[in-house]
Amino acid sequence: MIIDPVISVYITNRNYGRYLENAIKSVINQTYNKKELIIIDDASTDNSKKIIKKYEEKKLCRAIYNRKIKGLIGSSNIAIKASNGKFVIRLDADDYLDVNALSVLYNVIKKDSNIALVYSDYYLIDDKKNILSLEKQLTRNSISLEHKPVLAACCLIRKSSIFSVNLYDQRFNRQDGYDIWYKLIQNFKIKHVPLPLFFYRKHQNNLTKNQVKLYKTRTKILRKFAQQKNKTKNLNINCVIPVRGTNVDKLCNSLEYLNKKPLIFYTIDEVLKVKEFKKIILTTPDIKLIKLVKKKYKNNIFYQKRSDNLSEQNVDYKESVINAVKKFNRSSVDIVVILSTANPFCKSFYLQQAISNLIIHDSDLVVGTVPDIENNYYKYSKNGIELISNKRNQKLKLEKNIILKEVGAFSVYRYKSYLKNNMNKITNIALDEQHGFTINNKSDLLLANKLF
Repeated sequence: MIIDPVISVYITNRNYGRYLENAIKSVINQTYNKKELIIIDDASTDNSKKIIKKYEEKKLCRAIYNRKIKGLIGSSNIAIKASNGKFVIRLDADDYLDVNALSVLYNVIKKDSNIALVYSDYYLIDDKKNILSLEKQLTRNSISLEHKPVLAACCLIRKSSIFSVNLYDQRFNRQDGYDIWYKLIQNFKIKHVPLPLFFYRKHQNNLTKNQVKLYKTRTKILRKFAQQKNKTKNLNINCVIPVRGTNVDKLCNSLEYLNKKPLIFYTIDEVLKVKEFKKIILTTPDIKLIKLVKKKYKNNIFYQKRSDNLSEQNVDYKESVINAVKKFNRSSVDIVVILSTANPFCKSFYLQQAISNLIIHDSDLVVGTVPDIENNYYKYSKNGIELISNKRNQKLKLEKNIILKEVGAFSVYRYKSYLKNNMNKITNIALDEQHGFTINNKSDLLLANKLF
């Protein structure tokens, strides 16, 4: 054991005995020597303790055994407090490090005392250590990418920095990377190493598998930081649902039924859960639609009968949105959220997350996106068609860049920017595939009924 280590590596473990030894060896075998290894076992009931004891007896690690389950965040805070190094790095028991990981990360962070966190690319592997893909994380050279937190595991963090932001917030039992990112980005530099320096295992027990819980926790974290910067309750936030209706657009599907419920009802039901909305406005030329919605929701929302000429196909609904906002507001509006009825699975917490995102990052617009790493995209050119995505890696499927596809479920605008059509800063939040599912036609509706 190193008496005065520079880097403290802590392994968090909960019943991952089948992977644990591989993680331990990846730390012991590092080319960087001024390190210590701390293993914090979170009340495991498998053979983990036996494995840890073996290395503990050889004085190759220090061990902390939680008698009661503390969870990832609680265990991490315990390990950081117990560490002796100037820098800390978390390694999950089912992952492992490249042999040069600590050396490379340390050589970056030691150059500037204002660097709080260094992160790298990584390999995604399966249960048998087969490499599934090379995951390249974004390089954040400007504030335009502040809204993209990194994968929390295997980041080298300056311990003084993490203590200055009061460690991880234990109110959140997942999404630790989101929480610590927004704490550090406000005061420190963040650096990216464009090399794959660890192996991240994908299997059924991954915490990130439970997408709904993950995104709900992310929403809570974003709201916490938004409230620190600007109280959302003091903002006048309007939600507008523009619908053409079948009398103007025969293909309008807002009244089509999904599981015995009109599509538009799904949207309104979720919108009513968002406490930040001061007003919810339905704007449509379709009287039949207004009567149907009013019968169910009564005065819980506002209704605007707009003219047919503002509702025609290929006509921007912006004028209708502005007219609706002006009609029902005597005071100025800060944020307007425009919703589509074609995304019935989009949940209210995404809307809350998007509002928080806009406030935190001083964005002009926030959109919902889903990642696409499978496809290439082309445009017409004088020589046929031209590749417009993944130009440098057009043949290597496992090294493709992630392309963000806008879902279209919502757009959250700073209202002043919307009026001036001034979208200098656009940020996004990620939806999982089901919540971002869009119903454009009858075939989509049939598929949605199977998914529901």
